[in-house]
Amino acid sequence: MMSTKVSSFLSKKKNEVLRNLEKLSSFSFTSPDSNRLDSTVVQFVKRTERLTFVFQLDFNGRNRSNSFEVNTHGYRRYKWMDWFITINFLINLMRFSVLIYGSSDSVSFYLGDTLFHFKDRHVLLMYSTAAFVIMFIFREWILNLNAKGKFEILSAWRVCFNGFNSTNLQMNNLVAKRFRSAIFMYTIISHNVMLSVPLFAVCLFLIPLISNPWTYEIPELAFFGLLWSIPTIFLFTFLLNAVIGFAWYNVCSIYFDLFRLYDLVHSADDLNHWPVNEKQVRSFCVVIIRHLNNFEAISHKFRYLQLSYFIIFAVAADFDLFLGMIVKIYNEFFANLFTILGFFSLITLGTFGLIFGNFISQLDKLTMKLHQLTTKSKFSMSTSNKILEIMDRATGPYNGVKIGDFVTLEKRFFVSFILENISILMLFICNIGPLIH
Repeated sequence: MMSTKVSSFLSKKKNEVLRNLEKLSSFSFTSPDSNRLDSTVVQFVKRTERLTFVFQLDFNGRNRSNSFEVNTHGYRRYKWMDWFITINFLINLMRFSVLIYGSSDSVSFYLGDTLFHFKDRHVLLMYSTAAFVIMFIFREWILNLNAKGKFEILSAWRVCFNGFNSTNLQMNNLVAKRFRSAIFMYTIISHNVMLSVPLFAVCLFLIPLISNPWTYEIPELAFFGLLWSIPTIFLFTFLLNAVIGFAWYNVCSIYFDLFRLYDLVHSADDLNHWPVNEKQVRSFCVVIIRHLNNFEAISHKFRYLQLSYFIIFAVAADFDLFLGMIVKIYNEFFANLFTILGFFSLITLGTFGLIFGNFISQLDKLTMKLHQLTTKSKFSMSTSNKILEIMDRATGPYNGVKIGDFVTLEKRFFVSFILENISILMLFICNIGPLIH
């Protein structure tokens, strides 16, 4: 009787395992529904856009009107949240300045000096002041450009909010799927980072207060330190998420134009394998020139902003790594927070540089394919001029981001810049680290 029960139990378990394996195998070798995946990505993109609205980045990318929100002096009109953030920034700026240059203990108590009587106090206060000033300037710069209607050119990727249809995107199915994957991965990273910034800010500003032994001996320091930490955390969260939110919006729009160019590279390859007439080649050249103009217009309008993003983020990442890994500022846990932030910033910039350089390299392939097309066919003067225009704009030192009238950052700049940062950091580790320890 017992053996019968055991055998029936084992039989049930065996059948259950077999059913699970069958489900797993069918899931592994079955491609997901493209429409369902499209809707998932679109929902996630819209959710990230709503998150930028929460942090006061109303780009109006999909609902851009011709009426720009500027006052008589050409500056954007402030809303109540803008006034709140600006007043909070000015108060914290004055507070940090008094804490840096002041020496009175009673003033430090009432201003909530969480770094009271710590050896790294001045370094962290000066770094915090510089970070707040830079982030506030970036936010005002971004929102002022938006108020003047400069972001209207970035709204071309609004077609993605209706789905990643290859016809609407003007890409073939393979390139559209790759574009969808790139947008999805970058959106996931940006969304999660923006959600984790408040928690990171809480740890960054409350850990010094909790770990400071003077906090438990001086009631005024504990009370005012906690009281001042609340608006500081709020300000840091809104300023940093404003910078991250615009970076997400800007990079997605750049990806859109780059993937369109990438699709045209594949189309040029098809032109070399199939017989085409001159009318098809001319229309193909017109499309390429239009997409090149769109990409260059974005690069031209936001060249200084993008360059400032890249340099300031790279310098901040180096400084975070220096404070966290070499100096090991304040305590072990606090230093690890700086190290994580520095590594993440540097890796993000390096990844963007590699992806951007890879897309720019596709223009070199476009030049070779157009050259092959011209050698096999005889075109009229107007068609040949369009092909030569594309080849001239896609080769040589024109590849990259043009800064001003004389300077062009080539595709190698982004990779070499990151490598130079890493090499400088290694020199600091090898030469300065032992002296500090």
